[in-house]
Amino acid sequence: MIPREKDLILQNRVKLYNNVAKINDCEGRLLAELEIYPTPRLTWDFEVLGEPKYGFPHGSLGESNSIIGHSFSIEKAKCTGDHSGLGPSRALSGYSTQAVYGELDSLANLFIFYLPNTQFQVKGACQNPISQILRDASNDKEIAFCEGGRYVSASIDESWDFRLDIRKEALEWLKPKNKNIGTLLTTAGTLSQPKFNESGCQDYFDLEMVTLHDALERIQNLCRLLSYVNGGYLGPLYIEGYQLSPDTDNMVQISSSVALPFQTTPLEKLGESWLTEFSNLNEFVGCFPVFERMTNSPLWQETFDFTLIQYFQAIQHDQSWQVRASALGAALERLSYMILVVEEKDSEKKSEHEMLFEHKTPRGYAQLWNNGENNGKYVKRKDESGKNIYLSSTGIRLSCLLERIGLLQDIEANSIQDFLDVRNDAVHPRQSAMNIDRRLQLIRKALQWIDEVLLWRICYKGQYLDRTQEWTTPIPQRYNLELRDSSW
Repeated sequence: MIPREKDLILQNRVKLYNNVAKINDCEGRLLAELEIYPTPRLTWDFEVLGEPKYGFPHGSLGESNSIIGHSFSIEKAKCTGDHSGLGPSRALSGYSTQAVYGELDSLANLFIFYLPNTQFQVKGACQNPISQILRDASNDKEIAFCEGGRYVSASIDESWDFRLDIRKEALEWLKPKNKNIGTLLTTAGTLSQPKFNESGCQDYFDLEMVTLHDALERIQNLCRLLSYVNGGYLGPLYIEGYQLSPDTDNMVQISSSVALPFQTTPLEKLGESWLTEFSNLNEFVGCFPVFERMTNSPLWQETFDFTLIQYFQAIQHDQSWQVRASALGAALERLSYMILVVEEKDSEKKSEHEMLFEHKTPRGYAQLWNNGENNGKYVKRKDESGKNIYLSSTGIRLSCLLERIGLLQDIEANSIQDFLDVRNDAVHPRQSAMNIDRRLQLIRKALQWIDEVLLWRICYKGQYLDRTQEWTTPIPQRYNLELRDSSW
């Protein structure tokens, strides 16, 4: 009962297993399903065959937390519902975080995975059309037929590539004009090796073999990056591992697969992404090798995950300005520390920046950052008229961050401290006289700073959304990629 693509794409639910299984040596019939719409869940129902045995659990699965079927298992199973306690229990139902065909440690050299709500593929430019090769019977020639789908692909390293295919029907379901809601699988992804794709079976014995578990981790990391461009969470709900064979009669053999109810943002809750129809989606997904090296650092992985949480709150238009401003301030603070302190290789600059993040003002702080006369704040630079711009210590940190990525035009204005005033109004019991239009303008400016810091860090070279405008306007990169560390 292993699902195929037609059982997954645009389907409300997928039947994973409907056969005999065991709980604690008690045999019964297990029905396991991956519910996709309206939100992903992995559910199961188990009914005892014959008379219940002594080992059958009452209301819970005990320490094993697993249900074992024929080449199928549900790990970390949890029970739902209450048992009355009257008479022997004959059935249980519940949910789980994963179900596996075969073993997660099974080796494979080709993986297919399925992603939900891939809104970014609707408006992302620089994708390739999906074509079919047909043979014209009249003149016996092959012709390419475009079926209306599209795909984007990129190399991960010397051994592995990935590709994301979306068909015409899924693109139609995702279009905002159709006002669909909830979650459906829309994209089929492939993690493969170009050696096989280019040369066929002759290179089979040179192909790299990895476990389904390791491939899952890599695909999940790819989905971190895709979540950012999508404006909400997405992840692989189903992954298959295949072993390629030199046997031309049976070249592809499935070795194992796994279903996971991965956290997914419903279609109607996706926020406004930085991606525009003029942005280069192919260029962006090509940044994955840089992103992967970056997030190999546990501290960067934690920082990026934290930033996504805040970012997704800030791009929701129905969210209050207080929540958006607070979230943006927190994300910018974490990114500032990562780039100015953790990743700074110049020991002198690193020491100066560490001083900025001290809870108590160290000796020499005021002299280093030019102590001003405006209520204990500090002067970073002068504006165009020659007037001093006073910044708090938080403002200096943000100013240094923007200077680090080359956004000098934003440092030489009052927007840094003005945004921090909005953030302070949001989190402290105080209220300034700033009007709501100015607040929203500064929130959009701070949101663009986060986009520019992240896109700069992963070396994206295309256009992105100018969030300071009321309408959708793409702009070329304002940051300076020459300021990046060459080792990244």
